Amino acid sequence: MNNKMEIIGFTVDEEPNACWDWDLSQKNIEFLDGIDAEYFRYVAEVHADHLEGEDRHRSALALRTTYSQALEVLFALLSSLVQAPNCVVGWMLSYKNYQLKNVVRKINDHEQVYTRLNKQKISWNHLSKHVHSHLGYDQEKMQWIREGFGKLWRSFANDFLDEKFTQEYNGAKHGLRIRPGGFTLAIGLEETPGTPAPPNKMHNIGGSKFGTSYFSREKILENDRINFRPRRQSRNWDPYNFINGLEFLSMSINNVIAFLRILNKVDPKDCKFLTPKEDGFFNAPWERSVGVINFDFDKIIRPKNVRSVTKEEIFSSYCEQNKNES
Repeated sequence: MNNKMEIIGFTVDEEPNACWDWDLSQKNIEFLDGIDAEYFRYVAEVHADHLEGEDRHRSALALRTTYSQALEVLFALLSSLVQAPNCVVGWMLSYKNYQLKNVVRKINDHEQVYTRLNKQKISWNHLSKHVHSHLGYDQEKMQWIREGFGKLWRSFANDFLDEKFTQEYNGAKHGLRIRPGGFTLAIGLEETPGTPAPPNKMHNIGGSKFGTSYFSREKILENDRINFRPRRQSRNWDPYNFINGLEFLSMSINNVIAFLRILNKVDPKDCKFLTPKEDGFFNAPWERSVGVINFDFDKIIRPKNVRSVTKEEIFSSYCEQNKNES
């Protein structure tokens, strides 16, 4: 055991933390070694074989939820690289979802962020250049790998920061409160008002057999967190995009971990990096288009349609109910 207490100070977004331990450096390596980047590739391979069978929607949903989980792992690792490269275990144990999204958004928008990388405005290209600095390729290949991963991480970040994408993931993750299956959207001119256009006059503008429908919480009154409504939402996607995405997420997570291990004094010869064979493969997670992605259609509720209920009224209703039942 180390006879000297170790301490590493760092920020999680803008919140200061101080992590202490006798063997903090060793725990940091132990933590990094425990993250299985291949898990996400494995899940993709397992469910890819079931997308045309009876359980296709279950497999598609498993791919969808695993994709968001992998996004969080990647961006948590990249954010810890930015803010606490010598205390990844501390950063990962400390962050809250909103803080992680704040850091990712700041990098996406080239805003200032607290960092140990000697550069206040971090970009995905800048991070990719760091992470992939130990590859033994020629200059041309090094360039397209670094630029390719930089663009890839920006596209992943756009998915990660998409509010509806997060709502859908939360619906699946918490209580499985989604209904699997996509939708098709078609439009047509009513020749007679109130009478839908016949099918042969409708124009299909996109759709998918895969996706979800779910409810989101929507406030009715400004500056009011109590009164709300459940609003219907629908999303389309192609699970084969998630299969490709998980392959690249697995690869990215592996590379970030390898670089973090090197920063924490592991011999580079013991750190494996993974890259695609060709530059064009980086677009694979978004190649298959479904046309219309989001559909949000519900009845209108205006503030004049409701009376604001107060928290005092809600609390007192419990007391009244207990009094009546006693």
